[in-house]
Amino acid sequence: MSIDLIKSITEVEEQAEQIKKKSLEDSRQIISDANNQAKKIVEEAEENADKEAKEIINKSEASANKEIDSFKEEVLKECETIKSHSRKNLDKAIDIIIGRIVKPDGNS
Repeated sequence: MSIDLIKSITEVEEQAEQIKKKSLEDSRQIISDANNQAKKIVEEAEENADKEAKEIINKSEASANKEIDSFKEEVLKECETIKSHSRKNLDKAIDIIIGRIVKPDGNS
């Protein structure tokens, strides 16, 4: 074999080795970039999930507060109704008690 042919083969082998090294470096960089992107995507997804969860909680709290206010109004109305009926019954009870005290035998 001629020296030129050996040099040519050696140069091609060196180029092939450089191409392999470059390919390995490139693939490592691609993997690193992909991992970084995946990490960012996961972080963004977690942030979005937290925001959505807070929004859902806030909406639920607002809805619950509306229901609580509505129940409070109903309870207050019922209390007023009970008080009103109690006053009427109290007046009757007072009349009965006064009647028994003033009229111990039940006759006038």
